Amino acid sequence: MNKKQSITAYLAKRIGALFILFVLVWTLVAKWVYHYAWDDTTEFYLHQDLELALSGQLALPYHFEGKYIGALDQMPTEYRLAVESTEIMFAHTALFATQSGDMYILKAQGVDEEPLYVVHFFSVQDSPSLMPIFIILAGAMLLPLGFVIWRIGAHVSKEADNVLESVANQVIKPSQFSEFDQFATVYKTAQFAQQHALDQERLFAAFLSHEIRTPLTKISHCMSRIQQIDDIPLEALDVLDTLEVSQRELSQIAQGILLLSRPNSSQLQNHALNNVLKRWRTKWHEHGLIIELQIEEHQIIQALHTVLFSLMLTQVAKNALQHGQGALDVYASDQGLRFENSVGGNHPSSGFGLGSKIIKQVCDCFGWYVKSTVHGERYVLEVIF
Repeated sequence: MNKKQSITAYLAKRIGALFILFVLVWTLVAKWVYHYAWDDTTEFYLHQDLELALSGQLALPYHFEGKYIGALDQMPTEYRLAVESTEIMFAHTALFATQSGDMYILKAQGVDEEPLYVVHFFSVQDSPSLMPIFIILAGAMLLPLGFVIWRIGAHVSKEADNVLESVANQVIKPSQFSEFDQFATVYKTAQFAQQHALDQERLFAAFLSHEIRTPLTKISHCMSRIQQIDDIPLEALDVLDTLEVSQRELSQIAQGILLLSRPNSSQLQNHALNNVLKRWRTKWHEHGLIIELQIEEHQIIQALHTVLFSLMLTQVAKNALQHGQGALDVYASDQGLRFENSVGGNHPSSGFGLGSKIIKQVCDCFGWYVKSTVHGERYVLEVIF
């Protein structure tokens, strides 16, 4: 998950990194230009001193305050070592950087046809570093940069607050930024669509409730009237019993479907699963499904709706009869439920049928997690509380 940050911090990091990169490039370029200009200036003064020496206005050898004009044999030791270390061509300037400073040397031909050297030496003390100046300038530039970032962040935050206020009050205020206007419009459209969908769901739930309950009520009344008739043939009693059982099952399923269409967590209450599972095992044993129930001795308490839980168990049993073979093994604990049986040879279960979808919807209503897997010839359905 990405770490949240304010707009001001976001701008400060991005613009600050760009500013540091700019300062570094600017410093390198400025130093390069400075040294290039320094070299050109020094070379100009070297040639100027050479002209003075050749014109006879200076007594050679000349040595004063970092300047030397004369022959090689009379040159100070430090200068001579630098000259002897590298061959210098006539009428060319050479730069030697030493620990004590920078040395510029111009080699020319003297009046007596002997090599004449013009040396300008700049000690470290005479050549102050430019870094303090660059640091001071960069620090001075931070003040207006920080002010600009603060103003931009404050303005964007204000516009964002206006958008949130517009959404909360359901009145879109014009924003200076087109992106914020677009966001507010899209958000309001999504809100309207969500509210419209909720209204449609309520209407559908009310319609579904009416359309399902009306025929069920008629069936119930007809069954009551039939039971009041005295001269019913004995052969019809079994049929009436079957109809009555089917009517009760249909009523329970219809009630569960209606609850699924409008789930409400406030209707969930704590119930013990032990007795519900045992009754479910007994009921489906009559339908030919053998359920091997392994349950803990203590009561397993969960917040649920008994009608929906019974609907889920009914779908599990139906899937076991339709797509499986053999006994259905059920393991119940405080952590969840586990249903396991062998996959039928003619009806392999994929776990994506209507029954599986109803099971998932019921688990979603209870806040449970459900997953189905196939291990070889065994189908496993796990419900995790």
